[in-house]
Amino acid sequence: MIVIATGISGGGKLSEAGGGPGHIVRLIEEGNRRIAQEQREGRWTSPIKRLRYLDMGTLMLQRAVDLGLVVRTETILDMAPEALQELRAIAFTEVVNDPALWDPDLCTILVTHACFWWKGHLIPGLDTHYLKLLFDETRRRMPPPDETVQETLPGLRLAPPVRPEGIFYATVVDSVYAIQRRLEETDQWKGRLETSELIAWQEQEVFISKMFAAYERVPHYLIAHDEPVQTLFDLICFKRPKIYIGYPITNLRREGNAQLIEMAREFGQRLRRHFVVFDPLSVKDEEAATIARMSQEEFERSFSDEQKAEIMSWAGSLDMVRAWGRRLDDHTRLQLGRATVVRDLRLIDQSDMNVVFYPTSQMSFGVLAEMIHAHTTGKKVYIVYPYKSISPFLEYYASGVFNPRRDEADPQTPAEIVAFVRRASDRVVDALLADPTLTPAPASR
Repeated sequence: MIVIATGISGGGKLSEAGGGPGHIVRLIEEGNRRIAQEQREGRWTSPIKRLRYLDMGTLMLQRAVDLGLVVRTETILDMAPEALQELRAIAFTEVVNDPALWDPDLCTILVTHACFWWKGHLIPGLDTHYLKLLFDETRRRMPPPDETVQETLPGLRLAPPVRPEGIFYATVVDSVYAIQRRLEETDQWKGRLETSELIAWQEQEVFISKMFAAYERVPHYLIAHDEPVQTLFDLICFKRPKIYIGYPITNLRREGNAQLIEMAREFGQRLRRHFVVFDPLSVKDEEAATIARMSQEEFERSFSDEQKAEIMSWAGSLDMVRAWGRRLDDHTRLQLGRATVVRDLRLIDQSDMNVVFYPTSQMSFGVLAEMIHAHTTGKKVYIVYPYKSISPFLEYYASGVFNPRRDEADPQTPAEIVAFVRRASDRVVDALLADPTLTPAPASR
């Protein structure tokens, strides 16, 4: 199995701010430990038994040394386009000819870029010729598909799509604040890119990756850097139904209901035992922009101690976030908001259903827009709601509403709301597990 993992520089694929292991590195380490443990216990059911990654950038630099070229990370993008293309071709040739790439029990993650934004122009990060060889060889080695022709044009029979367990694309994305923090620690990128350029570059990276995946008719997934590594692990190893979990983040923050945000995320963790879950709060663009404008008093009031500790882990310090926020003009803030909307809708597109945790009577434009998008793209929408009386617009776009039953009273106090949404969340999980159209993989511990 092959995963082509794209993502812009500073996105945390391989390293974190301060030099810690990045998302892909942690995935390999934790994934291989889990596989080994569950094999010893006789519980491992996936055909994938090993994970590894190959860093295309490092491989290109190594081959440059072999060729006697003086090339460093800081200068490689200044090479002539022809020389850069030749280095890329040499690296891809080595990858394609690696016998281990085709081991049936091994998943290889090719860590690369779809593009680079360098000195005001785009530089390709992928070689289409060698990608085509990679996909053609994957098709050749996979079990023969049935004879059904899925698409036909006059005089043309198109190749069958590669099944998800053969090869897919994943783009690791993160908040531009976190990306900028990492880039400022490097000699190659320090001081080079404004926030608006990073927003555009990350969108270009996602768009190009999606186009390559669509051309080969294989899946493409957005993977938020701050998602648990289990998300990509489950996409690799199991065929689990995929859920986008929605909740009214802004409203709950405004109402001072930090506990309910924690409950929404705990609900997502329970769902992860059986499903792949995409959490919109795993990318913190809007959160960083909002925190940058908060006073210390507002910050203390809006977040629980656990949430404040999490914020400090990605922000570094409030002073750093505020300094970054002061540099944002109105147009860049608008870009951040629009990027958040587009990303969340894409997360719904790559999911099988939308599960909404909605523990308030206040209208959330974001949640309703997400429900409409999911509903009108053929996905089921389930909502946890603590009141019997529900807006007809919420009900219209929901496939199922988990609110108080006829013999239950509406919760009146914050403690009663917390107790109800916890019970209703359990009902959602039970209903999804009982749905015969869903086939979750064995539960994760």
